[in-house]
Amino acid sequence: MKKLVLVSALLLSFGSVQAAESPRWDSASISYQSVDVEGDKLTGFGISGSKLLGDDFFVVGSYGNASDDINVFGSNVDLDFNTLSIGLGYRYAISQNSDFFGVVSYEDVEVEASYQGNSESMSDNGYGLTVGVRSMLSAKVELSGSIQYVDIADETETAFSVSALYNFTEQFSAGVGYSKADNVDKLSVSAVYFF
Repeated sequence: MKKLVLVSALLLSFGSVQAAESPRWDSASISYQSVDVEGDKLTGFGISGSKLLGDDFFVVGSYGNASDDINVFGSNVDLDFNTLSIGLGYRYAISQNSDFFGVVSYEDVEVEASYQGNSESMSDNGYGLTVGVRSMLSAKVELSGSIQYVDIADETETAFSVSALYNFTEQFSAGVGYSKADNVDKLSVSAVYFF
């Protein structure tokens, strides 16, 4: 009897996954972000969006700003951390509910520190390569995971990202995401609009 219940539950869950739609790529989002830059905690916001170009190619972009006062040798320094990413991607349906994707992107990072009216900033740019999978577990829940390689000013970094979205309506979703890189960890809570 237990085996019959287990097999029935497995078949029902498989059926619900099969009934889910495929991931949607036309979206815009805004997020609250908590960023750890080499041990310093910063908070801020991010905006991002993506748009399909035909059936499989898409453009994607994001901008993030995080800032806070940090303690440097006993003095408070105002630190701003800004990121910009613009890329071209390709999606490939690996099942009815899941897409594999890859993105080639332009990456820009700017760090600005201010102390007693004096400020210094540093900005560098480079490129990024991202591969990942987006999958609809049900009509309401989407999971995503990716690996990104970034090369900026001859320094390389690899980041691992995971996120989950819950669809409240056909157009509005909320999500959480986490990414971990060599020097920067980021936790985000976002509101997403699909169009």
